Amino acid sequence: MLQKWITSIGLDIGTSTTKLIVSKLLIANQQNQFTLPGCQIIDRRVTYASSIYTTPMLNDVEIDVQRLTVLLEQEYKNAGISLDQVEAGAVIITGETARKQNAESIVHYLAEHAGDFVVATAGADLEGILAAKGSGAIEHSAETNAVIANIDVGGGTANIALCQNGKVIETFTLHVGGRLIRLNSDGFVTYVSSHLTEFLKNNSLTLREGEKATFEKLSSICQLLAEETVNYVNALNQNSSLLVSPHTRFSIPEMIMVSGGVGAMMEKQKPKTVKEVAIHGDVGPLLAYHFQSIQVSQAAETTRATVIGAGMQNTEVSGSTVYIGSKRLPLKNIPIVEIPVQQEEKWNPLMFQERARAACMQASTIFSAEDPPAAIALSHFPYCSYKMLQELAKVISAEFIACFKGAKCLVVLCEQDIAKALGQALAKQRKELEIICLDQIDFTHGDYIDLGLPVAGEAIFVSVKTLAFSS
Repeated sequence: MLQKWITSIGLDIGTSTTKLIVSKLLIANQQNQFTLPGCQIIDRRVTYASSIYTTPMLNDVEIDVQRLTVLLEQEYKNAGISLDQVEAGAVIITGETARKQNAESIVHYLAEHAGDFVVATAGADLEGILAAKGSGAIEHSAETNAVIANIDVGGGTANIALCQNGKVIETFTLHVGGRLIRLNSDGFVTYVSSHLTEFLKNNSLTLREGEKATFEKLSSICQLLAEETVNYVNALNQNSSLLVSPHTRFSIPEMIMVSGGVGAMMEKQKPKTVKEVAIHGDVGPLLAYHFQSIQVSQAAETTRATVIGAGMQNTEVSGSTVYIGSKRLPLKNIPIVEIPVQQEEKWNPLMFQERARAACMQASTIFSAEDPPAAIALSHFPYCSYKMLQELAKVISAEFIACFKGAKCLVVLCEQDIAKALGQALAKQRKELEIICLDQIDFTHGDYIDLGLPVAGEAIFVSVKTLAFSS
Protein backbone atom coordinates (compact mmCIF):
# COMPACT_ATOMS: atom_id res chain seq x y z
CA MET A 1 0.00 0.00 0.00
CA LEU A 2 1.60 3.24 -1.19
CA GLN A 3 1.42 6.22 1.15
CA LYS A 4 2.05 9.91 0.71
CA TRP A 5 1.77 12.97 2.94
CA ILE A 6 0.28 16.07 1.28
CA THR A 7 0.01 19.63 2.52
CA SER A 8 -3.51 20.98 2.60
CA ILE A 9 -4.95 24.26 3.84
CA GLY A 10 -8.34 25.13 5.26
CA LEU A 11 -9.43 28.75 5.00
CA ASP A 12 -12.60 29.80 6.79
CA ILE A 13 -13.86 33.28 5.85
CA GLY A 14 -16.85 34.37 7.91
CA THR A 15 -18.83 37.54 8.51
CA SER A 16 -16.87 38.30 11.66
CA THR A 17 -13.68 36.26 11.59
CA THR A 18 -11.19 34.58 9.26
CA LYS A 19 -8.79 31.78 10.14
CA LEU A 20 -6.30 29.56 8.31
CA ILE A 21 -5.32 26.01 9.21
CA VAL A 22 -2.43 24.12 7.61
CA SER A 23 -2.58 20.35 7.83
CA LYS A 24 -0.75 17.25 6.68
CA LEU A 25 -2.99 14.53 5.24
CA LEU A 26 -1.67 10.98 4.80
CA ILE A 27 -3.07 9.57 1.57
CA ALA A 28 -2.90 5.79 1.15
CA ASN A 29 -3.20 4.26 -2.32
CA GLN A 30 -4.98 0.92 -1.93
CA GLN A 31 -4.64 -0.21 -5.54
CA ASN A 32 -4.10 -3.90 -6.19
CA GLN A 33 -4.64 -6.36 -9.05
CA PHE A 34 -8.24 -7.04 -8.04
CA THR A 35 -9.56 -3.48 -7.57
CA LEU A 36 -9.61 -0.10 -9.25
CA PRO A 37 -7.08 2.39 -7.91
CA GLY A 38 -8.37 4.34 -4.94
CA CYS A 39 -7.03 6.47 -2.12
CA GLN A 40 -8.15 7.34 1.37
CA ILE A 41 -7.12 9.83 4.02
CA ILE A 42 -5.82 7.58 6.80
CA ASP A 43 -4.22 10.22 9.03
CA ARG A 44 -4.46 13.98 9.47
CA ARG A 45 -2.38 16.36 11.51
CA VAL A 46 -2.87 20.08 12.01
CA THR A 47 0.61 21.59 11.73
CA TYR A 48 -0.33 25.26 12.01
CA ALA A 49 -3.36 27.27 13.12
CA SER A 50 -3.42 31.00 12.53
CA SER A 51 -4.72 33.63 14.88
CA ILE A 52 -8.42 34.40 14.48
CA TYR A 53 -8.64 37.63 12.48
CA THR A 54 -11.44 40.10 11.94
CA THR A 55 -12.49 39.50 8.33
CA PRO A 56 -11.22 42.42 6.18
CA MET A 57 -14.25 44.00 4.53
CA LEU A 58 -14.77 46.79 1.99
CA ASN A 59 -18.37 47.19 3.16
CA ASP A 60 -21.02 45.16 4.99
CA VAL A 61 -21.04 42.30 2.45
CA GLU A 62 -17.89 42.53 0.30
CA ILE A 63 -14.52 41.06 1.25
CA ASP A 64 -11.41 43.20 0.84
CA VAL A 65 -9.49 40.68 -1.26
CA GLN A 66 -6.32 42.80 -1.35
CA ARG A 67 -6.07 42.92 2.45
CA LEU A 68 -7.04 39.25 2.67
CA THR A 69 -4.22 38.40 0.24
CA VAL A 70 -1.67 40.24 2.41
CA LEU A 71 -3.00 38.42 5.48
CA LEU A 72 -2.74 35.01 3.78
CA GLU A 73 0.76 35.63 2.46
CA GLN A 74 1.90 36.58 5.97
CA GLU A 75 0.25 33.48 7.45
CA TYR A 76 1.95 31.25 4.87
CA LYS A 77 5.27 32.72 6.03
CA ASN A 78 4.33 32.18 9.67
CA ALA A 79 3.45 28.56 8.89
CA GLY A 80 6.79 28.05 7.14
CA ILE A 81 5.28 26.91 3.84
CA SER A 82 5.46 28.26 0.31
CA LEU A 83 2.59 28.37 -2.16
CA ASP A 84 4.08 25.63 -4.33
CA GLN A 85 4.04 23.21 -1.37
CA VAL A 86 0.25 23.35 -1.04
CA GLU A 87 -1.28 20.43 -2.95
CA ALA A 88 -4.91 20.64 -1.87
CA GLY A 89 -7.25 22.66 0.26
CA ALA A 90 -10.68 24.00 1.00
CA VAL A 91 -11.98 27.54 1.26
CA ILE A 92 -15.32 27.95 3.02
CA ILE A 93 -16.98 31.37 2.73
CA THR A 94 -19.84 31.80 5.20
CA GLY A 95 -22.40 34.27 6.51
CA GLU A 96 -22.90 37.61 4.79
CA THR A 97 -19.54 37.19 3.03
CA ALA A 98 -20.94 34.25 1.04
CA ARG A 99 -21.86 36.39 -1.94
CA LYS A 100 -21.10 35.57 -5.55
CA GLN A 101 -18.69 38.47 -6.08
CA ASN A 102 -16.73 37.38 -3.01
CA ALA A 103 -16.48 33.77 -4.15
CA GLU A 104 -15.33 34.78 -7.63
CA SER A 105 -12.66 37.09 -6.20
CA ILE A 106 -11.31 34.38 -3.91
CA VAL A 107 -11.35 31.77 -6.70
CA HIS A 108 -9.50 34.17 -9.00
CA TYR A 109 -6.84 34.75 -6.33
CA LEU A 110 -6.40 31.02 -5.71
CA ALA A 111 -6.27 30.27 -9.44
CA GLU A 112 -3.11 32.34 -9.65
CA HIS A 113 -1.46 30.27 -6.94
CA ALA A 114 -0.73 26.61 -6.32
CA GLY A 115 -3.20 24.09 -5.00
CA ASP A 116 -6.36 22.30 -6.08
CA PHE A 117 -9.04 23.76 -3.84
CA VAL A 118 -12.60 23.03 -2.97
CA VAL A 119 -14.24 26.45 -2.77
CA ALA A 120 -17.69 26.47 -1.17
CA THR A 121 -19.85 29.50 -0.57
CA ALA A 122 -21.86 28.31 2.38
CA GLY A 123 -25.36 29.51 3.09
CA ALA A 124 -26.75 29.00 6.55
CA ASP A 125 -27.70 25.35 5.97
CA LEU A 126 -24.29 24.26 4.68
CA GLU A 127 -22.60 26.36 7.36
CA GLY A 128 -24.61 24.50 10.01
CA ILE A 129 -23.68 21.12 8.50
CA LEU A 130 -19.97 21.98 8.33
CA ALA A 131 -20.05 23.20 11.93
CA ALA A 132 -21.81 20.01 13.08
CA LYS A 133 -19.16 17.92 11.36
CA GLY A 134 -16.27 19.95 12.70
CA SER A 135 -17.65 20.20 16.25
CA GLY A 136 -18.00 16.42 16.59
CA ALA A 137 -21.83 16.41 16.69
CA ILE A 138 -22.21 14.21 13.60
CA GLU A 139 -19.64 11.72 14.86
CA HIS A 140 -21.25 11.66 18.32
CA SER A 141 -24.67 10.94 16.79
CA ALA A 142 -23.18 7.95 14.95
CA GLU A 143 -21.65 6.60 18.16
CA THR A 144 -24.77 7.03 20.33
CA ASN A 145 -27.65 6.65 17.83
CA ALA A 146 -29.12 9.72 19.55
CA VAL A 147 -30.43 12.90 17.91
CA ILE A 148 -27.77 15.53 18.60
CA ALA A 149 -28.31 19.25 17.98
CA ASN A 150 -25.32 21.46 17.28
CA ILE A 151 -25.87 25.21 17.68
CA ASP A 152 -23.07 27.14 15.98
CA VAL A 153 -23.32 30.67 17.39
CA GLY A 154 -21.23 33.28 15.62
CA GLY A 155 -21.45 37.02 15.17
CA GLY A 156 -24.79 37.28 13.40
CA THR A 157 -26.55 33.92 13.36
CA ALA A 158 -26.98 30.64 15.19
CA ASN A 159 -26.85 27.84 12.60
CA ILE A 160 -28.50 24.71 13.96
CA ALA A 161 -28.04 21.18 12.63
CA LEU A 162 -29.78 18.12 14.05
CA CYS A 163 -27.79 14.92 13.54
CA GLN A 164 -28.70 11.24 13.78
CA ASN A 165 -26.80 8.08 12.82
CA GLY A 166 -23.89 10.11 11.49
CA LYS A 167 -25.94 12.36 9.17
CA VAL A 168 -27.56 15.78 9.37
CA ILE A 169 -31.33 15.31 9.27
CA GLU A 170 -32.52 18.89 9.78
CA THR A 171 -31.14 22.43 9.61
CA PHE A 172 -32.45 25.90 10.47
CA THR A 173 -31.06 29.28 11.47
CA LEU A 174 -31.90 31.95 14.05
CA HIS A 175 -30.84 35.59 14.23
CA VAL A 176 -28.81 35.04 17.41
CA GLY A 177 -25.19 36.14 17.65
CA GLY A 178 -22.67 38.09 19.66
CA ARG A 179 -22.40 41.04 17.26
CA LEU A 180 -26.11 41.76 16.85
CA ILE A 181 -25.56 44.27 19.67
CA ARG A 182 -22.33 46.27 19.69
CA LEU A 183 -21.14 48.69 22.35
CA ASN A 184 -18.07 50.49 23.58
CA SER A 185 -16.35 49.98 26.93
CA ASP A 186 -18.46 52.70 28.53
CA GLY A 187 -21.63 50.85 27.66
CA PHE A 188 -22.85 53.13 24.86
CA VAL A 189 -24.64 51.10 22.20
CA THR A 190 -23.10 51.61 18.75
CA TYR A 191 -25.27 49.14 16.80
CA VAL A 192 -28.48 47.14 17.24
CA SER A 193 -29.45 44.71 14.49
CA SER A 194 -32.86 45.28 12.91
CA HIS A 195 -33.39 41.51 13.24
CA LEU A 196 -33.86 42.01 17.00
CA THR A 197 -36.57 44.69 16.71
CA GLU A 198 -39.60 42.39 16.85
CA PHE A 199 -38.00 40.10 19.43
CA LEU A 200 -37.26 42.99 21.81
CA LYS A 201 -40.75 44.42 21.32
CA ASN A 202 -42.36 41.05 22.06
CA ASN A 203 -40.44 40.97 25.34
CA SER A 204 -41.29 44.57 26.30
CA LEU A 205 -37.69 45.70 25.87
CA THR A 206 -36.04 48.49 23.92
CA LEU A 207 -32.40 49.13 23.01
CA ARG A 208 -31.31 51.98 20.78
CA GLU A 209 -28.04 53.16 19.26
CA GLY A 210 -26.50 55.89 21.40
CA GLU A 211 -28.16 54.60 24.55
CA LYS A 212 -26.01 53.82 27.58
CA ALA A 213 -27.03 50.24 28.37
CA THR A 214 -26.96 48.88 31.89
CA PHE A 215 -25.45 45.50 32.70
CA GLU A 216 -28.88 44.32 33.89
CA LYS A 217 -30.60 45.17 30.60
CA LEU A 218 -27.88 43.53 28.49
CA SER A 219 -28.00 40.45 30.72
CA SER A 220 -31.78 40.21 30.36
CA ILE A 221 -31.57 40.43 26.57
CA CYS A 222 -28.81 37.81 26.32
CA GLN A 223 -30.65 35.48 28.67
CA LEU A 224 -33.81 35.76 26.56
CA LEU A 225 -31.84 35.15 23.33
CA ALA A 226 -30.20 32.01 24.74
CA GLU A 227 -33.49 30.70 26.13
CA GLU A 228 -35.36 31.44 22.88
CA THR A 229 -32.72 29.51 20.92
CA VAL A 230 -32.66 26.45 23.16
CA ASN A 231 -36.46 26.36 23.57
CA TYR A 232 -36.95 26.45 19.81
CA VAL A 233 -34.33 23.76 19.26
CA ASN A 234 -36.11 21.61 21.87
CA ALA A 235 -39.44 22.29 20.10
CA LEU A 236 -40.85 23.95 23.24
CA ASN A 237 -41.67 26.93 21.02
CA GLN A 238 -43.40 26.24 17.70
CA ASN A 239 -42.33 29.54 16.16
CA SER A 240 -39.84 32.34 16.74
CA SER A 241 -39.47 35.91 15.47
CA LEU A 242 -35.74 35.18 15.24
CA LEU A 243 -36.07 32.51 12.51
CA VAL A 244 -34.15 33.47 9.36
CA SER A 245 -36.62 31.60 7.15
CA PRO A 246 -39.81 29.57 7.77
CA HIS A 247 -39.13 26.14 9.19
CA THR A 248 -41.12 22.97 9.89
CA ARG A 249 -39.95 20.90 12.85
CA PHE A 250 -39.34 17.17 12.37
CA SER A 251 -37.07 16.03 15.20
CA ILE A 252 -36.45 16.70 18.90
CA PRO A 253 -32.83 16.40 20.11
CA GLU A 254 -31.70 14.33 23.07
CA MET A 255 -28.57 16.44 23.52
CA ILE A 256 -27.55 19.99 22.58
CA MET A 257 -23.99 21.24 22.06
CA VAL A 258 -22.79 24.74 21.20
CA SER A 259 -19.88 25.63 18.89
CA GLY A 260 -18.72 28.82 17.18
CA GLY A 261 -17.15 31.94 18.63
CA VAL A 262 -19.81 32.24 21.35
CA GLY A 263 -19.44 28.55 22.16
CA ALA A 264 -15.72 29.04 22.71
CA MET A 265 -16.41 31.65 25.41
CA MET A 266 -18.72 29.37 27.42
CA GLU A 267 -15.79 28.10 29.49
CA LYS A 268 -14.91 31.60 30.68
CA GLN A 269 -16.17 33.25 33.84
CA LYS A 270 -19.31 35.35 33.81
CA PRO A 271 -18.58 39.00 32.96
CA LYS A 272 -19.60 41.19 35.90
CA THR A 273 -19.47 44.67 34.39
CA VAL A 274 -20.39 46.33 31.10
CA LYS A 275 -16.68 46.85 30.45
CA GLU A 276 -16.05 43.10 30.76
CA VAL A 277 -19.02 42.39 28.50
CA ALA A 278 -17.71 44.79 25.82
CA ILE A 279 -14.17 43.40 25.67
CA HIS A 280 -14.72 42.52 21.98
CA GLY A 281 -17.04 45.45 21.29
CA ASP A 282 -20.18 43.30 21.45
CA VAL A 283 -22.24 41.12 23.83
CA GLY A 284 -20.62 37.79 22.91
CA PRO A 285 -19.17 37.00 26.39
CA LEU A 286 -22.51 37.64 28.11
CA LEU A 287 -24.45 35.60 25.53
CA ALA A 288 -21.96 32.75 26.05
CA TYR A 289 -22.52 32.83 29.81
CA HIS A 290 -26.29 32.54 29.41
CA PHE A 291 -25.94 29.57 27.06
CA GLN A 292 -23.72 27.97 29.68
CA SER A 293 -26.25 28.68 32.44
CA ILE A 294 -28.92 26.73 30.51
CA GLN A 295 -26.59 23.73 30.88
CA VAL A 296 -26.14 22.91 27.23
CA SER A 297 -22.79 21.27 26.39
CA GLN A 298 -19.83 23.07 24.93
CA ALA A 299 -18.77 21.32 21.72
CA ALA A 300 -15.42 19.50 21.64
CA GLU A 301 -14.35 21.94 18.91
CA THR A 302 -15.72 25.49 18.95
CA THR A 303 -14.04 28.30 16.99
CA ARG A 304 -11.88 25.75 15.18
CA ALA A 305 -14.86 23.55 14.28
CA THR A 306 -13.92 24.13 10.68
CA VAL A 307 -12.56 22.37 7.66
CA ILE A 308 -8.79 21.71 7.73
CA GLY A 309 -8.40 20.82 4.07
CA ALA A 310 -9.32 18.42 1.30
CA GLY A 311 -7.70 15.17 0.24
CA MET A 312 -7.91 13.44 -3.10
CA GLN A 313 -8.86 9.98 -4.26
CA ASN A 314 -8.41 9.07 -7.91
CA THR A 315 -10.04 6.25 -9.81
CA GLU A 316 -10.29 5.37 -13.49
CA VAL A 317 -13.82 4.57 -14.58
CA SER A 318 -14.38 1.73 -17.04
CA GLY A 319 -15.48 3.05 -20.41
CA SER A 320 -17.83 0.11 -21.00
CA THR A 321 -20.23 1.22 -18.26
CA VAL A 322 -20.13 5.00 -18.58
CA TYR A 323 -22.83 7.19 -20.13
CA ILE A 324 -21.65 10.68 -21.11
CA GLY A 325 -24.30 12.74 -22.87
CA SER A 326 -22.61 16.09 -22.31
CA LYS A 327 -19.76 18.14 -23.75
CA ARG A 328 -19.14 19.98 -20.48
CA LEU A 329 -16.16 17.93 -19.31
CA PRO A 330 -13.99 18.65 -17.44
CA LEU A 331 -16.09 19.62 -14.40
CA LYS A 332 -14.75 20.53 -10.98
CA ASN A 333 -15.99 20.74 -7.39
CA ILE A 334 -19.44 19.17 -7.75
CA PRO A 335 -20.90 18.36 -4.30
CA ILE A 336 -22.08 14.77 -3.82
CA VAL A 337 -25.58 14.08 -2.45
CA GLU A 338 -26.18 10.48 -1.44
CA ILE A 339 -29.62 8.86 -1.87
CA PRO A 340 -30.14 5.24 -0.69
CA VAL A 341 -32.00 3.28 -3.37
CA GLN A 342 -33.48 0.59 -1.15
CA GLN A 343 -33.80 0.62 2.63
CA GLU A 344 -36.87 -1.62 2.74
CA GLU A 345 -37.05 -5.39 2.17
CA LYS A 346 -38.45 -4.86 -1.32
CA TRP A 347 -37.93 -2.14 -3.90
CA ASN A 348 -40.48 0.59 -3.19
CA PRO A 349 -40.51 3.42 -5.75
CA LEU A 350 -42.68 5.67 -3.55
CA MET A 351 -40.28 5.40 -0.59
CA PHE A 352 -37.34 6.06 -2.91
CA GLN A 353 -39.15 9.09 -4.29
CA GLU A 354 -39.58 10.48 -0.76
CA ARG A 355 -35.85 10.06 -0.08
CA ALA A 356 -34.91 11.58 -3.44
CA ARG A 357 -37.22 14.56 -2.92
CA ALA A 358 -35.91 15.24 0.61
CA ALA A 359 -32.27 14.96 -0.50
CA CYS A 360 -32.72 17.20 -3.57
CA MET A 361 -34.71 19.80 -1.61
CA GLN A 362 -32.03 19.97 1.07
CA ALA A 363 -29.29 20.19 -1.58
CA SER A 364 -31.14 23.03 -3.35
CA THR A 365 -31.02 25.12 -0.15
CA ILE A 366 -27.39 24.25 0.64
CA PHE A 367 -25.42 24.53 -2.58
CA SER A 368 -24.99 27.51 -4.89
CA ALA A 369 -26.81 27.66 -8.22
CA GLU A 370 -24.03 26.23 -10.39
CA ASP A 371 -24.75 23.79 -13.21
CA PRO A 372 -24.59 20.93 -12.41
CA PRO A 373 -25.61 21.91 -8.86
CA ALA A 374 -24.83 18.50 -7.33
CA ALA A 375 -24.05 14.91 -8.24
CA ILE A 376 -26.77 12.40 -7.27
CA ALA A 377 -25.01 9.38 -5.73
CA LEU A 378 -27.05 6.17 -5.50
CA SER A 379 -26.13 3.79 -2.67
CA HIS A 380 -27.65 0.60 -1.17
CA PHE A 381 -28.28 -0.76 -4.65
CA PRO A 382 -29.94 -4.20 -4.85
CA TYR A 383 -30.39 -6.32 -7.97
CA CYS A 384 -31.89 -4.01 -10.59
CA SER A 385 -34.53 -5.26 -13.03
CA TYR A 386 -35.46 -3.44 -16.24
CA LYS A 387 -38.70 -2.18 -14.63
CA MET A 388 -36.86 -0.92 -11.56
CA LEU A 389 -34.29 0.84 -13.75
CA GLN A 390 -37.04 2.73 -15.59
CA GLU A 391 -38.72 3.70 -12.30
CA LEU A 392 -35.39 4.91 -10.92
CA ALA A 393 -34.79 7.09 -13.97
CA LYS A 394 -38.30 8.54 -13.81
CA VAL A 395 -38.02 9.49 -10.12
CA ILE A 396 -34.46 10.88 -10.31
CA SER A 397 -35.11 13.08 -13.34
CA ALA A 398 -38.45 14.37 -12.00
CA GLU A 399 -37.16 15.29 -8.53
CA PHE A 400 -33.94 16.79 -9.90
CA ILE A 401 -35.80 19.08 -12.28
CA ALA A 402 -38.37 20.02 -9.61
CA CYS A 403 -35.67 21.16 -7.18
CA PHE A 404 -33.07 22.54 -9.65
CA LYS A 405 -35.27 24.30 -12.19
CA GLY A 406 -32.43 26.07 -14.02
CA ALA A 407 -30.09 23.07 -14.27
CA LYS A 408 -29.33 21.57 -17.67
CA CYS A 409 -26.84 18.88 -16.63
CA LEU A 410 -27.52 15.88 -14.37
CA VAL A 411 -24.61 13.87 -12.93
CA VAL A 412 -25.43 10.47 -11.39
CA LEU A 413 -22.96 8.19 -9.59
CA CYS A 414 -23.66 4.51 -8.95
CA GLU A 415 -22.01 1.91 -6.77
CA GLN A 416 -23.20 -0.86 -9.10
CA ASP A 417 -22.19 -1.60 -12.69
CA ILE A 418 -25.30 -0.09 -14.38
CA ALA A 419 -24.28 3.44 -15.39
CA LYS A 420 -24.65 3.02 -19.14
CA ALA A 421 -28.14 1.50 -18.89
CA LEU A 422 -29.30 4.04 -16.29
CA GLY A 423 -27.82 6.91 -18.29
CA GLN A 424 -29.71 5.80 -21.40
CA ALA A 425 -32.95 5.54 -19.39
CA LEU A 426 -32.43 9.03 -17.92
CA ALA A 427 -31.72 10.47 -21.39
CA LYS A 428 -35.01 9.04 -22.69
CA GLN A 429 -36.94 10.44 -19.71
CA ARG A 430 -35.65 14.01 -20.11
CA LYS A 431 -34.28 14.88 -23.53
CA GLU A 432 -33.58 18.48 -22.39
CA LEU A 433 -31.08 17.28 -19.76
CA GLU A 434 -27.44 16.52 -20.46
CA ILE A 435 -26.72 13.25 -18.65
CA ILE A 436 -23.42 12.05 -17.17
CA CYS A 437 -23.76 8.68 -15.44
CA LEU A 438 -20.75 6.89 -13.88
CA ASP A 439 -20.38 3.74 -11.83
CA GLN A 440 -17.90 1.96 -9.55
CA ILE A 441 -17.30 5.26 -7.71
CA ASP A 442 -16.41 5.13 -4.03
CA PHE A 443 -18.21 8.15 -2.59
CA THR A 444 -19.35 9.63 0.71
CA HIS A 445 -22.17 12.12 1.26
CA GLY A 446 -20.62 15.58 1.46
CA ASP A 447 -17.59 14.87 -0.71
CA TYR A 448 -16.82 16.88 -3.85
CA ILE A 449 -16.04 15.30 -7.23
CA ASP A 450 -13.99 16.38 -10.27
CA LEU A 451 -14.68 14.79 -13.67
CA GLY A 452 -11.86 14.82 -16.20
CA LEU A 453 -11.73 14.52 -19.97
CA PRO A 454 -11.99 11.07 -21.60
CA VAL A 455 -8.58 9.38 -21.66
CA ALA A 456 -9.27 6.13 -23.51
CA GLY A 457 -12.53 5.71 -25.31
CA GLU A 458 -15.15 6.85 -22.80
CA ALA A 459 -13.02 6.19 -19.71
CA ILE A 460 -12.42 9.27 -17.60
CA PHE A 461 -10.44 10.09 -14.49
CA VAL A 462 -12.46 10.98 -11.42
CA SER A 463 -11.11 12.81 -8.39
CA VAL A 464 -13.19 12.60 -5.19
CA LYS A 465 -12.22 15.21 -2.61
CA THR A 466 -13.03 14.54 1.01
CA LEU A 467 -13.27 17.52 3.36
CA ALA A 468 -11.18 16.77 6.43
CA PHE A 469 -11.91 18.19 9.87
CA SER A 470 -9.85 18.52 13.01
CA SER A 471 -10.40 15.57 15.30
